[in-house]
Parts: sequence; C-alpha cells; structure tokens
Amino acid sequence: MNMRAIIKRSVALTCAYYLFDDWRARRRLANGRLETSSGARHAELDIDASLDYVERVYGDYLAYGGVKHFSGSVAEIGPGDSFAVALRCLGGGAKHVHAIDRWVSERDAEAQRRIYSALAERNNLDHLFDGAPGEDTIRGLTYHAGQPAETFFRTCGLSFDAILSRAVMEHLYDPLAALDDMAACLAPGGIMIHRIDLRDHGMFAGHHPLTLLTLGDGLHRRMTRGAGRPNRVLINAYRDWLTRSGLSGKLTVSRLAGIAEEIEPAPWAALDKSATSRAVACVRAIRPRLTAQFKAMADEDLAVAGLVLVARKNNT
Repeated sequence: MNMRAIIKRSVALTCAYYLFDDWRARRRLANGRLETSSGARHAELDIDASLDYVERVYGDYLAYGGVKHFSGSVAEIGPGDSFAVALRCLGGGAKHVHAIDRWVSERDAEAQRRIYSALAERNNLDHLFDGAPGEDTIRGLTYHAGQPAETFFRTCGLSFDAILSRAVMEHLYDPLAALDDMAACLAPGGIMIHRIDLRDHGMFAGHHPLTLLTLGDGLHRRMTRGAGRPNRVLINAYRDWLTRSGLSGKLTVSRLAGIAEEIEPAPWAALDKSATSRAVACVRAIRPRLTAQFKAMADEDLAVAGLVLVARKNNT
C-alpha cells in the first residue's frame, strides 16, 4: 500500500495532509504562481468528448435560465482550461465575455486549438477569431487571470447581462458576499446561473460522503483558506440569500448525498422519493458526528449535494 492510500484511510492523516497542502497553496499565491491542475477538465478528454462537454455545459446554462441565447456582456467564472463555453456564448449572441479565474489551469494549447477549430466549423464561428482559432485570437473575450470572483465583482465597475458558473461557487472563500456583488453588477433584466457542487470533491474519498461536515470551523478554515477547497456553504444559506437578495429566482436540486449519479435539476418535492429517502438515510447515518451548526440543519437540506441557483434582476 502506497503512502497516499495509507493517508486516505485515516481522516486525521487526511486532514494533516490538507493543512500542509493549503500552506503550499498560500505560498504559491504569495509568490505569484497561479498555475494549477485544478479545472483542467479537457486534459483527460479526446476531441469528441471535449466538444460534447462544451455543448452540454452551454446547453445547461440555456436550459436552466430558460433562454435561447445570451446577449450583451457575459461573465463566466472559472473557465478552467478552455474558453470554449465563452466562445459558444459569443457565437450565440453575446457581445463580450469576461472570463474570471483565481488560478490559471494547466492547458494544452494545441488541444485547445483543435477544440476551437472544431467548434468554429460546427457552429459557423470563424468570424469570432482574429486569425487562426486559438485562445489568444477570440474576439470579444477578456481573460481576468488571478482575479478571484470575491474581489472582481466588487471592484470591476462593469455591468453584466449574464453571470455564469459551474462547480465554482463551492470553492469561493465567501460565496454569499460574492453573490451580493454579482447582484449589484447585474444589468436590469440580467440573470445569474450557478451550478454548485456541494460534495467534498474527493477530500475524504472512501469515508462517509459528509465527513467534511464533522470538522470544526477552525480546522476546516486552515485546510481551505489558500487552496480553495469546498467551503461548506450549503443549500440553506443559498436559499436565505435568494430570499433577501431582491432578485427573482429559484433553487433546484442537482445531486443527492450518497448517490453518485447526477439528477435532472428539480425542486426537492418533485424528486424521486426512493432517491430522497436514500439521501436522507445517508445523512442520518452520520448526523451524531456532525458539528453543531450542521446538526441544526434539516435532514433534507443536508441531503442536497448539488444545486442550481438562478436569479434575475427586475427590469426596473
């Protein structure tokens, strides 16, 4: 058994590793090193799988928002190793896309060129490039590398018709404050669409899926404050934020605790009862070990492992 496997078998050793790794992340940031393997989604995909993924993400945004296309100015938070979704937004009618990322995901420039070329051919997007397709030639794209969403929206002075993210909000240090700033940046009639993954992202693989919620706040903060690992902001907090935000919108459930498969986003009451029962049973199995703040939450809220938040600013 290798050292990694030995560490992963123990929650305490796993926590010790993440304390060390977070210290390393803070050192990298302090030295201006923004490179990361996180977010390198396309590194493991062939061209067909990459194209399918891009079309699915873009299609999900349209479906979640109930829109046919995006127009005006769009912000995409956490583009990772590709601007292909931004390219689809531009091809659909957006005038400008701002791609915002705290880190710079490792990327293969040649692989990305192939993706952009294939998308351009498939969707008639050649006019969106100044020269050969590549991330440096996309018209209407501005990349804000090293810009955390928590500070970008507070200081950018820009207005957006749409703000989009997928599996990003759970990594922000203060996602609710960031949502306040995003709401302030929305143009009248503007929409924000966030697909949020509330799982532990493999931190405690092999243990109960809610093990992250058994750690004290101080330990959790020291494990995540630099590396941006999951922030433990759950559906109840997003629901409260939406209620007080002054925006119209909805929350739907996209994942359930202890169930690997994604589900079609829907309100809790509309979900398959056998699936929600399994998720609640998963919660109850670990409830005695949860910290006080999570013990105070309803089983149904703890059973939500993923959600979609859609919020729109009124036209007036």
